[in-house]
Amino acid sequence: MSITVRPATLADVSILSDLGERTFRETFVEGFRLGYSSSDVAQFVPSAYGEPVIAAYFANPAFQHFVAEHDGSAVGYALVGPNGLPHEAARPQDGELKRIYLLNAAQGLGGGRALYDAAIGWLDRDGPRTIWLGVWSGNDKAQRFYEKNGFSKAGEYRFRVGETLDHEFIFRRG
Repeated sequence: MSITVRPATLADVSILSDLGERTFRETFVEGFRLGYSSSDVAQFVPSAYGEPVIAAYFANPAFQHFVAEHDGSAVGYALVGPNGLPHEAARPQDGELKRIYLLNAAQGLGGGRALYDAAIGWLDRDGPRTIWLGVWSGNDKAQRFYEKNGFSKAGEYRFRVGETLDHEFIFRRG
């Protein structure tokens, strides 16, 4: 069975919270082995993926989550909304692909592309606009994907995970 993507609802808060933590751990802690301390992870996870944080996005119509499902189970998600990245060329009407993640077990099934298409479609629903995203500087695979889809590197910044400051790239399309 193929992966399907749907807009998330408030009923998905716990699913999104769980996916956020699981994909963060799989991608950055286990996959890239970034060496975050246990206190870094303990600080970051609830502040980024806690249910109250996820629920707050649903209170603001400027944000939208999407859920990817495979065989009846949630395997990934995306979050889009207004740009919040620190770049001097950013404007209030610009959008941001804030998160797009799949569980390792769902990699290679087309879910990343499906989430990306849904997210960009939502951001461009009123016509094309500048879209921003942040990507970890060591994630070459993601950077190549974004470049193939019209994004280019526009800057750099530091992203806080607990007390650790990751080196991130800012990409822009449009």
